[in-house]
Amino acid sequence: MVNDRTSKILFLSTYPPVKCGIASFTQDLVNAIDTETNHFLSIKICALDKNGSNISYGLPVSMTMDSYKLDSCIATAEKINRDASIKLVCIEHEFGLYGGDFGEYILGFLALLEKPFVIRFHTVLPSPEPKRLKIVQSISLLAERVIVMTHNSERLLKENYHIDEEKIIIIPHGTHNSSPVSASDLKQKYDFQNRLVLTTFGLLSPNKGIEKGILAMKEVSKKFPEALYVVLGQTHPNLIKEEGEKYRNFLQELIDANGLQESVLLVNEYASTKKLMEYLTLTDIYLFTSKDPNQAVSGTFLYAMSAGCPIISNSFVLAKEMLDETSGIIIDPLKENELADNIMMLLQNDILRKQMGHNAFAKMKNSKWHRVAQKHSGLFYDIIGKPVRSTDLVPQLMN
Repeated sequence: MVNDRTSKILFLSTYPPVKCGIASFTQDLVNAIDTETNHFLSIKICALDKNGSNISYGLPVSMTMDSYKLDSCIATAEKINRDASIKLVCIEHEFGLYGGDFGEYILGFLALLEKPFVIRFHTVLPSPEPKRLKIVQSISLLAERVIVMTHNSERLLKENYHIDEEKIIIIPHGTHNSSPVSASDLKQKYDFQNRLVLTTFGLLSPNKGIEKGILAMKEVSKKFPEALYVVLGQTHPNLIKEEGEKYRNFLQELIDANGLQESVLLVNEYASTKKLMEYLTLTDIYLFTSKDPNQAVSGTFLYAMSAGCPIISNSFVLAKEMLDETSGIIIDPLKENELADNIMMLLQNDILRKQMGHNAFAKMKNSKWHRVAQKHSGLFYDIIGKPVRSTDLVPQLMN
């Protein structure tokens, strides 16, 4: 057995103050594991600091790695090897997080890493190119376990990548509790009284398809002038570096050109978890207009379900796995009027809308962060052995 005062689990991931979905996911997961295990596991972070951005990190970040420089990947692996207290590395994987073709620099890191590791594939694409296939297979061969968050990702790993199913474990994306404040009180707080609120949240980029929701409001606002579409989120930092606020400006111009200033509200804010859950609690319909049909997972989509929001979503793999006719509506993004028609159908049917929200909420009962933390801590204990507190040894020493 190992001693909890020297045993560490090291996460390799982006981490706040970086603004991205995986950074927020890792912070929520680490906090949940800390709470669930009463700090029994010592968790540290190796932050992926792309291109040496010199971000100022606080605890639990203990080291950084420039994942776009192979020499930094190699040096970090050697540094981890020298730290005897690190018993396991948990790697968050997305192809864009690592340098080289298809993020191949991670293989340089893993080739030198002497610690056992588990890896979570946030994206699993069908019909992989030969090089992507080889990289995923090589990573999986070296890993103790491969974590995915959906049954579809598990199926793809087995059928398209030929990964041993014994290595694969499904642990769902965690979700937060809804706000304890009532929807009516929250609408008053945010000055949305007497409004039927539709929302979308997350970091903005063209692949989110927000313009589709805005254009749908042209028809919706004619029949439901009290309807308000709220888009909550800052522009993605990577997009800001490339083109500034070009996309947000395009969205605002679209709003202005169609006279929708009273029907669409862009909120340029990276909301706290508390504020985010308040927005979702007051939401009457959640819109998911992402253009990527192969998107494996979406924290924004799952948070909306966990908050009891009825969802209208473009067809994509997660929606097809999580929604049915009782909990949401999946639309064909190529059908021009389908989004507006379904919004209006739900807005005029309070009973159906609320029942869908209740059913969506019920589907997420096993995804709360404390349950997700339990599954992770169990996995970690299986690999490294459950730590023994020094106080647990006292009765043995007295015998």
